[in-house]
Amino acid sequence: MSGRPRARRLAATPVARYTVLIFLLAAAMIVAVAVTLDRNAHRSSWQEHTTALAGGARVGASAFESLRANLRVQATQLATSLPLQRAVVTGNEAELRRIAEARHARIDLRGRSIGALAGTPRISSTAKITDGLRVLATVTIALPLGDEVLTLLRQATPLPAHGGLVLVRDGRVIAGGPEGTPVQIRAGRVDLRGTEFAAQAAPLRAAGTSLVAVEPVSAIDALSERYRRFVFLAAALTLVLAAALANRLARPLAQVIGDVARLTRQAHTDALTGLANRRALTLRLEDELQRAARNGTSLSFVIADIDDFKPINDGFGHQLGDDVIKAVASVLAGSVRETDLPVRFGGEEFVIVLPGARLVHARRAAEAMRTAIAELEVPNPRGEAIRVTASFGVAEFPTYANPEALLAAADAALYQAKRAGKNRVATSTVHDDGSVEDPGDAGLPVPVL
Repeated sequence: MSGRPRARRLAATPVARYTVLIFLLAAAMIVAVAVTLDRNAHRSSWQEHTTALAGGARVGASAFESLRANLRVQATQLATSLPLQRAVVTGNEAELRRIAEARHARIDLRGRSIGALAGTPRISSTAKITDGLRVLATVTIALPLGDEVLTLLRQATPLPAHGGLVLVRDGRVIAGGPEGTPVQIRAGRVDLRGTEFAAQAAPLRAAGTSLVAVEPVSAIDALSERYRRFVFLAAALTLVLAAALANRLARPLAQVIGDVARLTRQAHTDALTGLANRRALTLRLEDELQRAARNGTSLSFVIADIDDFKPINDGFGHQLGDDVIKAVASVLAGSVRETDLPVRFGGEEFVIVLPGARLVHARRAAEAMRTAIAELEVPNPRGEAIRVTASFGVAEFPTYANPEALLAAADAALYQAKRAGKNRVATSTVHDDGSVEDPGDAGLPVPVL
């Protein structure tokens, strides 16, 4: 009974793994979408308000020009007024002073000035009083660049709900904010006494003066906060739904992936021995040869063939033949490194690919395999143990530079081992006439595999 719950837990492990995987993928997508929507909304809100501020600054600059034009009209009207002209002609200084004080003007005549203008910074306009031949007096009207002007401009300027205007002269605030505060607009933002504002400026036709439309960044962010809460609430609900659906989707996904993996293994695995098959050999050998050529290393190719297999198969039946093949395959699989590839090539023939192995090392490895196979005992149907042997042929890359040449050279060495009496290892050596020689064991160092 204890084995069944364990089996169920093992069977459920892939489903749980795919459940977590599906949920994490869904969560990543949902979070990415939510973050993207939030950023786009914030960017859109920022662009909208920046555009509004830029438009407001331009409208405010246009309103400022209207103020200047109106100031010129006032100066002209005052210069052409009969009371002022009469006082100028008669030299009535008291009347001139009264008019100057009432109109916040300055009247210049005969080398002296009557009245005073508003302090700087200011805008002013001047008109002349003449008798047709000469200038009798000049009249100047001025408007201080301060809160009064800013109020007039604000009334004529469309701005966002939390927007405002600031007059700046020579890089410092003169109205609409802390006077004298340095103003430097960077990336559409300005800092005024620790508060960050979105800002857009428009120059005024007054030396070094500009009109800056501002809005607190916090006010812009607050407008997108409601949308942000909605987006992340929707994302959270979607995550809950994804968690609920993940397990249902994981079961068929695990089944499909398991089937694909099983079919892939079957396509590359010999059914009888569990070794790689010829298809897997073709793919792996090509990759290993390319890697060896790229890295300047060696690769050895070994062919093994069970000796006198047909009498065993014919004399004891195919079942014993299969048992022999499986026993030999087990020896080969247990005699190689993790990087090596043992392959059932067909029938009683096997191939071993040894990446990085020189010919001498591969011969030593093949000799160890041969010895292990010779020690095998496989029981026949009568309960008697039979022994088998195998012959090996070895070839090396880069002596043979492609799969076909390697196979041909190793096969020729195998044929030589068979002719020499079987149950032995032969290595392929190239001569000028193309013949193959087995160098034997003389003087070969012991390899480390």
